[in-house]
Amino acid sequence: MKYIIKHGSIASCQIVVLPDGREVRVTDSKEPDKAKDNLPLEVLAQVNRQFGIIFSLPYASRQAFSDNSVPFEIEVSEVEVQP
Repeated sequence: MKYIIKHGSIASCQIVVLPDGREVRVTDSKEPDKAKDNLPLEVLAQVNRQFGIIFSLPYASRQAFSDNSVPFEIEVSEVEVQP
């Protein structure tokens, strides 16, 4: 199954395009989010990696990074549904 990760319009938001074409907005919030929590672990790991890259940049550079980033694909072989 193929997922696409792209940056939202602000540094603290990323968009995950699901295999069926629906989009899930993922933020850096610690609040429970059912849509985010149902994403495969491999996808969440890549989203968190991207947040790490963004937030390690100087504040003034974050928006330019988001604006110029290229969406990338994550291939997940098996989806494990969490209870």
